[in-house]
Amino acid sequence: MDLTIIQNLADQLDIHLDRYQKLIDFLNQERHCLLGLDLDGLLKISQSKEAVAIGIRESIERLTESVTQAGLMLGLPEGQTPTLAEVAAHCPKPFDNRINDGAIKLARLKNVIAMENDANRNFIEYSLGLINESLNVLTGADQVKADGYRKDGRKDTSLKKALPAKLSKEV
Repeated sequence: MDLTIIQNLADQLDIHLDRYQKLIDFLNQERHCLLGLDLDGLLKISQSKEAVAIGIRESIERLTESVTQAGLMLGLPEGQTPTLAEVAAHCPKPFDNRINDGAIKLARLKNVIAMENDANRNFIEYSLGLINESLNVLTGADQVKADGYRKDGRKDTSLKKALPAKLSKEV
């Protein structure tokens, strides 16, 4: 059995994991820049994140190719690309543990990235809401009264709410 294919798969998995870890580090830095309103830092981080994302796309292609080659070498069905767990189950020692551990770590990293992205997105949405409210106060957009008239006495035609109807005794 030629173990260079398995070794290549394990090496490609390590590269892929390192890139995901770098992405997590950039997401953490991004949050610190957001909290500190460091726009220059955000610009630098977004450029770095883009470079890492391109690297991840490239490593996905290489990793997929390595998994396919390893699957063929290990006698797994050719119809579709096997999972890392399937390849690890058929790999000889010590590669089985290394690939299986890598697959578990990759799943965890993906979950952490999703949580970091959500936290940053929520912070940005909250901040944009505060900015929007501040702009409304500054521009007087919040001055529309409940009866449909603006502060200057003009009727606000942008409101389309129904006015209460008068009821007669017969109702």
